[in-house]
Amino acid sequence: MKQLICLVSVSLITACGGGGGSEQPVSKAPAVVETPPADTQEQGVAALNVPTQFDFKTDFTVTVNVAANLVNERAFINICEADAALTNADTCFVRSPLTDNGLEMSFTLPHQGQKVKASIWFYDTSRAPLNYEWQFNSSQSEQVWRIN
Repeated sequence: MKQLICLVSVSLITACGGGGGSEQPVSKAPAVVETPPADTQEQGVAALNVPTQFDFKTDFTVTVNVAANLVNERAFINICEADAALTNADTCFVRSPLTDNGLEMSFTLPHQGQKVKASIWFYDTSRAPLNYEWQFNSSQSEQVWRIN
């Protein structure tokens, strides 16, 4: 058995090359670096073909008209994101006192998919708030929300 192991070991050593001989230095061919051809097509935003009147803005202005005499006592109006769980400064676009003279004002929404809600809160806590919803109307050139 020992002889068999020795024979196999010697065969492996001689099969792998082993031994010396004269070593000749291996010369490496110089690396060839090709520069890519200049790209004549524009990339990024410059590649877009956009009409000159398009301004890339997604925000738009909404004019709110709250009818006079909608409320006949002191109240407060919040206009906030429709899906917001809480009514606070982070989710509201308008927070303003409201009187029987009504209200007319404008505010900016960040994009056309935005839905908003208005809640009119009364200082008299025995009255329930009045709630309204509004969404962008693409058929209108100016976005107007009439609350009456």
